[in-house]
Amino acid sequence: MKKLLSVFLFSLCLFSNVIIYSQNYLDIVNARYYYLPPIQMVDSSQRNTFYELRFETTLPIELHNGNIIGFKPRYSSYTLNTNIDGLKDLRLHTVKLPFFIYWKFANSRWSIYADISPKLNSDFRNISGRHFQIGGMVITYFEKKENFAWQFGLVYNQDTYGPFFMPLLGFSLKKGKNYFEALLPAFVIYERRLGSKFYTGFELELRGETFRLGDSQFKDSFISQLGENKLTFLTEPKLFVDYYLAEHLVLFIKPGFRLFQKWEHYTEEDERTEDPEYIQGTLKNSFYLEMGMALRFRYDEE
Repeated sequence: MKKLLSVFLFSLCLFSNVIIYSQNYLDIVNARYYYLPPIQMVDSSQRNTFYELRFETTLPIELHNGNIIGFKPRYSSYTLNTNIDGLKDLRLHTVKLPFFIYWKFANSRWSIYADISPKLNSDFRNISGRHFQIGGMVITYFEKKENFAWQFGLVYNQDTYGPFFMPLLGFSLKKGKNYFEALLPAFVIYERRLGSKFYTGFELELRGETFRLGDSQFKDSFISQLGENKLTFLTEPKLFVDYYLAEHLVLFIKPGFRLFQKWEHYTEEDERTEDPEYIQGTLKNSFYLEMGMALRFRYDEE
């Protein structure tokens, strides 16, 4: 396994400084916990308690000529405990099993990353086929020069309300101890190496999910983070500090803010419920703290 990972990382560094999906490294295992203080709704003084956990892995397999296939299993859990009378606590889960491929075209500066991602977004109650979604992504890379590459892509997901498409445009740049990447509108990252054990920087990430409910009086209703316009993404600007306990074992901490955080209950017909069972509306912008540990392999390793 160690030899396979070494070959995998060497191939990436040899052919290109661009990445498979994001950032300047590959996490084989990544576990994260999110701390948020009690949060109020925009139109309410009552506080709600939010918890989030994530566990992610990446299982790469090298093919000939440095091409890569693999799986990226993901699990996330979300718990929102409310003190508002008459509303249920909200407990949601995401299970993903993306299959990906990275292909470097022979004698060319072009390469491509693609994945297909079946997932279960659900409250884990009375699960049916409608609790499953499928999405995918394609990103094409053009290595303009050794430390700079353009990125062009498209994201698709079959959400509970229907199909969703988003074009992607960005670039990656590495200069000395600094690394910068933007894949708009999805994320931005700046990283600076402070020493052999410390890295720091800034990230900005946009995300949003929809979850089918099996424990609701409204059959096949769903919870959405995206709002009625389907474009109100949860926005997370954050700083980060990474500390390497060992060569590939890293602890990280990321203080930041959550902006435009929505949790809304919709019927099967994609209409916002007038008598919701769960929290409904926009949470106030709030501080949060992401903490975790990862088994990490950097692309800039010698």
